[in-house]
Amino acid sequence: MKITASVGLVALLVWGMFARAQTGNTGHFVYQMTDKETGLPITNGTVSVKVQTRTRFGGHYTPDSYFATTCAASDSNGVADVEFQVYDSDFRWTVETPSHYSRGTSGRDWLGCVIEESDYLNIDTNTVDGLSKLNELKSLYNSGDYLGFAAKFEPKSVSYTNNVVYRSGSFYPKHNPQPMYSYASSSDLYLPMKKATVSVTNGVEVKHYRSVDLDMKECLLLPYSENYDINYDGEAGKVSDFHVERFSVTTNGVDSFYGWIDFAPGCGAYIRKTTGDKSFPMTYEVDTSETFLPRIPFEQHSVSGRVVQAKGLLADDEYMVLRTRVMTNSVGVVTNCNYSKILGPMTAQKKIDFTVMIFNPRPNDTNLEFDQNNNLAEDNESNRYP
Repeated sequence: MKITASVGLVALLVWGMFARAQTGNTGHFVYQMTDKETGLPITNGTVSVKVQTRTRFGGHYTPDSYFATTCAASDSNGVADVEFQVYDSDFRWTVETPSHYSRGTSGRDWLGCVIEESDYLNIDTNTVDGLSKLNELKSLYNSGDYLGFAAKFEPKSVSYTNNVVYRSGSFYPKHNPQPMYSYASSSDLYLPMKKATVSVTNGVEVKHYRSVDLDMKECLLLPYSENYDINYDGEAGKVSDFHVERFSVTTNGVDSFYGWIDFAPGCGAYIRKTTGDKSFPMTYEVDTSETFLPRIPFEQHSVSGRVVQAKGLLADDEYMVLRTRVMTNSVGVVTNCNYSKILGPMTAQKKIDFTVMIFNPRPNDTNLEFDQNNNLAEDNESNRYP
């Protein structure tokens, strides 16, 4: 823009550029949702589209900017057609399906468009026409007609090469979600690292860190006073679901940290791959025919502080199903137990960390489908996870 006006008029033009409000146009976002198990359409879903209704030159937001949201429900074919006013080429969308797991299903899309900009974005004050436009803007501004002032910077025209965006998704249905204790990664537990015992085996120094036990229902370590050098505000678990052993050793310049989680007799865990769906990554219920392992190891090897090899308890694409708190009768038959699941990655070195841990408090109940809206753990808002 070529401007030779006073500093005040230059500021006026710049303000106008930043206050531009584009004219709305109609766009469509069409989303089809289906049941991942049956392939049938989902008819009770809702799709929402959020658009920015006021932008500034260059597409950045102004202080007085605001959003508008438009929604549409899916029809008998599982299709939701959201018709919305477009003020800029991009928009955001979300999908909610109360009968299915769709948590976190969202995205950002763009409508292809060609914009013919306003002549007021290129005023040459060396010309009669340019001075006329500048005086017009000044008059609108001084009169307090800020909307009229901003309207001068709207595009002459906005033509869309494509005003419809199509997307689709398949979701796992909800079968029988139940209230359970659910803890997200914010509940990771730091483990005691001080006062480790040192022994020498075959000339190699081995450091043994203090053992710990974890209560999955409370997501707390057990109150073994000799194991605590971390303050958990006096809170402690009551029942051990698994036991953790950890060691470290340095040989030939390689620092190795390794250990395992142990389970009591009759207890154990098995590991499987996740579903690949972020909204429902794990299993509905326990596979009682699986072999429940009594011990699961982990290890990590580093050179000069750089990890060269590692195997955690769970990889990013794995989850663990656990059977704990087992009680048997006089002939060894299991009469009582609890089931739970943990989503990886999971390690137990300086801390026990995980993506989510869910504990079913109902004895002998193999259902592991967590009710997202009824978390029995206190921190129920941040820990909602299927």
